[in-house]
Amino acid sequence: MRTVTIPLIISTLVFSSLAWADDEVANEPLTATDKIVARFMELDTDVTEGVSFEEYMSMVLERTKARFALMDGNQDGEVSADEYRKFWQTQKSQYYRLKR
Repeated sequence: MRTVTIPLIISTLVFSSLAWADDEVANEPLTATDKIVARFMELDTDVTEGVSFEEYMSMVLERTKARFALMDGNQDGEVSADEYRKFWQTQKSQYYRLKR
């Protein structure tokens, strides 16, 4: 049983790496857009070769919960003005600039 498992694992790894190599056509590296599309397609959890609204929203909800947890400094389920101010000053102000 063990002698069958190891060759199976090795062949799976080899074919997986060959499939990845196909993404780099003629030794040209993937473009930034190719990488972004590939990352987006990782949301396709049911392997239909398309991302459903539910799959997309699952990712959005996960990120939203994580961001809310960062904002909710005392973890009481609510974000006060002071907590949001601290979050903005330490996390987000480096990415966003308000129009003045």
